[in-house]
Amino acid sequence: MSPDDLTRAWVRQAQLDAERGVIACRMCSRHASLETTLTLWRDGVLVFAICDACAGSHEVVMRPTAEGIEVRARHRAPLILGAFR
Repeated sequence: MSPDDLTRAWVRQAQLDAERGVIACRMCSRHASLETTLTLWRDGVLVFAICDACAGSHEVVMRPTAEGIEVRARHRAPLILGAFR
């Protein structure tokens, strides 16, 4: 699947989930209620959603562009991927 196909699939699933009051975080894929998420809607369509945990640990910038919406995030602290033993 192309990145555009994946985005369209995410948007379709996100709309269905939002109707039930939940979303899958775009960053960590965890499911969370709409009350505990940061969401971006455009013309009644859910465009982007992240859970409060990801929003709290990242600097998130959203801005309109000619092609749509640009979302950028940067982790606030070092990200440790694995533990050394």
